Amino acid sequence: MTQHCEVAVVGGGPVGMLVAGELALHGVSVVVLETRTEVSEQPKAGTYHARAIQTLARRGILRFPRVDADYRDIVREPFQFAGYPWLTLRTRAIEGPVMIGLAQADLERALGERAGNLGALIRRGHTVTAVRQDSGRVTLSVREGTESYTLTADYAIGCDGPRGIVRESGDFPTVEYPPTLRAMLGMARLPHPEQLRPGWQPTPRGWTLLNLNRFGSSRIITFEFDGPEPDRRRPITEAEFAAAVERITGRPVELRDLEYTSRFSDFTRLVTDYRAGRLFVAGDAAHVHYPLGGQGLNTGLQDAVNLGWKLVSVLRGGANPAMLDSYSTERQPVAARLVENTRVQAMLMNPAPDHDPLRGFVRELLSNPDAHDRLADTVNGESVSYPGAPDDGAWAGEFFPNLTVEVPGAGARTIGDLLTAGRAVLLTAEPAVDRAALAHPLVDVVAVDRLPEGIPPVVLIRPDGYVAWSGDGIRDTGGALPPGFAATLAFWFGTATTADPVGSGGSRGEFAG
Repeated sequence: MTQHCEVAVVGGGPVGMLVAGELALHGVSVVVLETRTEVSEQPKAGTYHARAIQTLARRGILRFPRVDADYRDIVREPFQFAGYPWLTLRTRAIEGPVMIGLAQADLERALGERAGNLGALIRRGHTVTAVRQDSGRVTLSVREGTESYTLTADYAIGCDGPRGIVRESGDFPTVEYPPTLRAMLGMARLPHPEQLRPGWQPTPRGWTLLNLNRFGSSRIITFEFDGPEPDRRRPITEAEFAAAVERITGRPVELRDLEYTSRFSDFTRLVTDYRAGRLFVAGDAAHVHYPLGGQGLNTGLQDAVNLGWKLVSVLRGGANPAMLDSYSTERQPVAARLVENTRVQAMLMNPAPDHDPLRGFVRELLSNPDAHDRLADTVNGESVSYPGAPDDGAWAGEFFPNLTVEVPGAGARTIGDLLTAGRAVLLTAEPAVDRAALAHPLVDVVAVDRLPEGIPPVVLIRPDGYVAWSGDGIRDTGGALPPGFAATLAFWFGTATTADPVGSGGSRGEFAG
């Protein structure tokens, strides 16, 4: 059994499996430690929004037909905010669907298989009981059944949920907001479906949400606003669940074969710094909140990709470890906005009459197209961008659209195709680029005949799809690299160079013509 690895991932849910795959893609030795022996079939988040979809698609984890559309064309799809049909989500037409439905268990299986196939060691039934770090490594105490062992790692990532041991073991400051409501989720058969209306249904006593399945078990959630549940771990009986449905709807509803039950609330915790030395947190370990709209898992998946390539840059590219601070700098504000909108949604859903002015105000506000689109883009992740340095160009920090480009000798390729290997892409329409001078093990130089109007002639795209640098050219009249470009390249990817770098998916420059 391996006793040392470069990165230990604590928690094998979708976020943990995705970050493990991102690391293994580049040959980083990674061990995933997961207490559960099997993937949980508990019905959890199943809605995926635009930015998470784009992120998974750009690794080939999700695949969609190529769309011949202008990168400025927008598609829209109705959604809800606080249960009310006030929001329409949107994305670029070339980026894939606005949202999809996929069981969390299915995604976890797919990501776990990918990580394992890439070389990550997946250890199920292994529980981390202690985490300690010093200046040189992280030490994890692990229990498997009745046996215990010690694993050391250069870094450890906590993807182990709200009560995760990595967060509890490190110096991770947090802000918390106590719960104000109680909710229950369960799967049950409805012999008389007409007794419960499908979809989001408000009443003066609370809410129900029904995802109706006339041929099997339906997903039912109850929301009550008379205070939090004192014991969230108490088992839910069929009688208790049916009583909650009757209290809210005002009529009895017959339920049968209740299973996969859980309790939740609007308790909120936000870690304010996602890094503590050699320890990191991601997903629910970093941000737990009122679970509306699938935003938590969507945000966690993007946490995983953001952190993954940065650790690769340090471990394989020689980037300064201080660069890893950018993980929290970039991702924590995204979660802070998530927390804000879920707390507002909890207030809006409270049926108390003194909340009516708030509902009226928000509904009127969302009738303004600019305010509506700003909120919609926050919910589905399309508003996410990262601050760049002054010399990084106008596109720095923006999510680069999934353009289709013609690569001489290789034909049509999308940006998603070019990013599948998990390396950065230096996309350039500048003639006679000296690829050898720009060789880097983590960067593919892709020369194209032209780019669409409005796109800078040279764009350095990070492995997570965001622009690191953009400009009019790589070489100035004296043949030197622009100072801003050279500094940006070194900051994000280090100074390691090689004439013939090789990574998963083929040699660097595979699409360079």
